[in-house]
Amino acid sequence: MEQQEHQLGDFHEEIPSLEGYDKPIKKARNILFVIAALQVISILFVMKDLEDLVLYFTIGIMLVVAGIFFGLALWTKRKPYTAIIIALVIYVGLWLLDGFFDPTSLFRGIILKAIAVGLMISALGNAKEVQQWLDLAKKNKEG
Repeated sequence: MEQQEHQLGDFHEEIPSLEGYDKPIKKARNILFVIAALQVISILFVMKDLEDLVLYFTIGIMLVVAGIFFGLALWTKRKPYTAIIIALVIYVGLWLLDGFFDPTSLFRGIILKAIAVGLMISALGNAKEVQQWLDLAKKNKEG
């Protein structure tokens, strides 16, 4: 037990403190939770405009997308850089795909979309460092 504490003490001397580094990641995580919640909430607005089969298909897709963003938000605690990169690619990809089918949707909510993308991008630098530190901590814990 004493040897284990000593190893952890040595490890913390090698790794800088994560204090302050996690704030942009927390903001990105919160944005991902908000995106997931908005997907679920938007189902209420879609329900009145669609036919039965299309409605169920659309709701299913929206729930899957919400689940993906919710999962990515949770994953930012273990692999922040990877989770944020994937979320950014999916978010922008869905935005562009939606714009392909309805070009006016590209500009609807543009300020909120830009804020979401900006917060995710701003978190990437810190997320990469934090992920490297977490990977190193895991490696040191195993070895």
